[in-house]
Parts: sequence; C-alpha cells; structure tokens
Amino acid sequence: MMKDIINIYKDGEALSEGFTKLLNDELAQKERVNISLSGGTTPKTIFKYWSEKCQDSVDWRRLIFYWGDERCVLPGNENSNYGMTKEYLFNNVPAISKRQIHRIHGEGEPDEEAIWYSNILKGFVPYENEIPSFDIMMLGLGDDGHTVSIFPYQIDLWDSPENCVVAKHPESGMTRISLSGKVVNNSHNIAFLAMGKGKAEKVKQIIEQRDQFFDKYPAARVNPSFGKLYWFLDEEAASLL
Repeated sequence: MMKDIINIYKDGEALSEGFTKLLNDELAQKERVNISLSGGTTPKTIFKYWSEKCQDSVDWRRLIFYWGDERCVLPGNENSNYGMTKEYLFNNVPAISKRQIHRIHGEGEPDEEAIWYSNILKGFVPYENEIPSFDIMMLGLGDDGHTVSIFPYQIDLWDSPENCVVAKHPESGMTRISLSGKVVNNSHNIAFLAMGKGKAEKVKQIIEQRDQFFDKYPAARVNPSFGKLYWFLDEEAASLL
C-alpha cells in the first residue's frame, strides 16, 4: 500500500480550504468530476464553507454528486445524508442543477434501492477494473472504526461482490444503504475527513497500526487499488500521531 498523504489543519475552515484544493486540482484535469459524498460533522463544515466561500472559485457545473451511504429515511428527515447536503450546499449554490445529483433513495425498499443505485453507478460512473471508479471518495471515520455504513459487526459486507449493500446500525438498528469496499478502494482519490479529539485514537490506529485492526475496523480495510489515500484532519484529530 502506498504511504498515506496526511494533511493537518488548525481548524475546520483551513481543512475545508485544503480539501477544496484537491477538488479543484481534479477539476483542472478532467472535464467532469464524479464525487461520492459523506455525511457527518466534517462534511457539513466543508459544505458550509463551499456555499459561503466558493460560489465563484469552483466550477460547480462540472461536478456530479453521489453518496457513499444513506440512512433509510425520508429525504427531509434530519438523519438523511442527502437532506443535510441539500440544506448546507445544494440550496445555497444556484450553479448546481438537479441533473448533477444522484442520491440514494433512503425512503425506498432497501434491497431494491441497493440494486437500483448499483445500476445508477453502472450507468453514470466510469469503470476501471470492471468496478465503478469515482474521482473523489469522501469518507468519514466513526468512533467505532466504521466507514461508509459498514460497521465492525458486519465487516464481511466490505468484501461483498456487489457495488451496494444493505447494512444496519448496531445500536439503533436503523437500516442503511452503503457502497461496498471494492467501490471505495477503486477510487482515484480517497479522502478520510475527521475533526475533534474524539477521532484521535481511531486515526492513530488506522494510520499507524492498520494491519493490526484489519479484521476489526472496516476503516482499516481502506486500501486504494491504484489511487491515492488522503487524510484531512484538524489538530485535535491528529493529536496522537
């Protein structure tokens, strides 16, 4: 595995600026950029930054948006990843049109939606190695070591032959639809995004002891097939490195 590219920033705004540079670097090289979004606090910070600071500095018309996972709720539900993105980004950036947005329908029947979204990927995302290949894959890092919506107790879902899987949160039992590991690892640029002291222990374990936690944490199985693996961290999340 190639060495992780670790970027540490003083705060969320600086982190957002750094991640935006990666986005613009991709836009400078490609006609269109397919980006898989994540839910959570750090992406919300980035989306707010984009809507407030990047209206004119990003060519929004050339971005195509997807999601790495979604909770099985209505799009207006406070737990919807799409709903959060709509509130903090899409509603505030007029240059983004509906045709650029390919959301997971959390309100649909989960197994059927996983098949449907897999077909969306087949129809719109370029393939490499016979697997959909995103230009940018945004990833969160859960306190339990999960990423996308694959949790430690269902870690075998990571190796599913399907593009999309149906998972359940271990505590709430909420059903989720998630990309599988083969799709995550087939991306050109994979970016873990983490802020806060609560992430510091898992960040250290994944970066410095990945092999030891390979069978325990889905996040330890993030290993690009050919792309690059970035970490965008604030000082607190990186404090144990």
